[in-house]
Amino acid sequence: MKFRFFFSYLSLFFLSFLLIDCASSVIKNTPLNGKVDWQGHRGARGLKPENTWPAFEEAIQYKMTTLELDTVLTKDKRIVIHHDSETNPVICQNQDGSSIKKTSLYDLTFAELQVLDCGSKKNPSFPEQVAVPGTKLITIEDFFQKVLEAEKKAKQKFFFNIETKFPDDGSASDSIVEEHTNLLVSAIEKAKAIDRTTIQSFDMRTLPFVQKKNPKIKTSALFAPTYTQGFLMTIGFGNGYRQDIIETAKSLKANVISPYFLYVTPEFVKQAHDSKIEVIPWTVNNEKEVNRLLGCGVDGVISDYPNLLRKVADSNSR
Repeated sequence: MKFRFFFSYLSLFFLSFLLIDCASSVIKNTPLNGKVDWQGHRGARGLKPENTWPAFEEAIQYKMTTLELDTVLTKDKRIVIHHDSETNPVICQNQDGSSIKKTSLYDLTFAELQVLDCGSKKNPSFPEQVAVPGTKLITIEDFFQKVLEAEKKAKQKFFFNIETKFPDDGSASDSIVEEHTNLLVSAIEKAKAIDRTTIQSFDMRTLPFVQKKNPKIKTSALFAPTYTQGFLMTIGFGNGYRQDIIETAKSLKANVISPYFLYVTPEFVKQAHDSKIEVIPWTVNNEKEVNRLLGCGVDGVISDYPNLLRKVADSNSR
């Protein structure tokens, strides 16, 4: 998931002054399942190279409930864990250190992607991130196998929140969306992870394809505000936008609404919960904001920093 960083900073500046304090609200919500789902975004993007096994290991180390990741379909119909539908020169390079160009993953085989080093270049947006030189991209099958091995050591079972990614310009055809979704569902079934996986997407076509292929897999509708919507919600308005996304999620029979955190108020959570829909906002990298959301009664929190979520989780369990 991605969102313009402008609102991340602007919203955090205004929130402490203008947005309702969930803890003091007359509406008191609690998670539908009775406990908070702590999710490491792209594994642990703030700490290790995103969507790589070292990032997932980091999330496992901090005992996240759920590993959140992105998937893209390659030319040879492999599901690779990667955020963008194109190769990303900001975070990946050739093995010899030379730069790469943006290329659609639809035009590349998984073998061609394997020559990339996606661990040596630190993401400049995350100064705490530690590089892991030589890190390669992995398929969804690789991921499940590695998790299985890690679970034996950690003595903990993990849940999965897997996003389907498509070109930002909306050019993906219905057939591509369906093919990607069906292959992903098949991989989940093969890994025997049906009961602990959610498939999420900004492309709402994904959800009915999941429900058709395997209705036992949970679905999550992702929502990001425009500049205008984000600004209005930052200064305390935007209830119409909130109502719209709740109605959209209900029409799609989604199990989860996963909104940018600005959407979340006690009233918003209550409305979702009244329809038995969980609320799991993204991407929350500020301790004060995590606690505000917990006060709203959210069902989970997605963060680039599993260490931050662990700190909050531990402090709230005392």
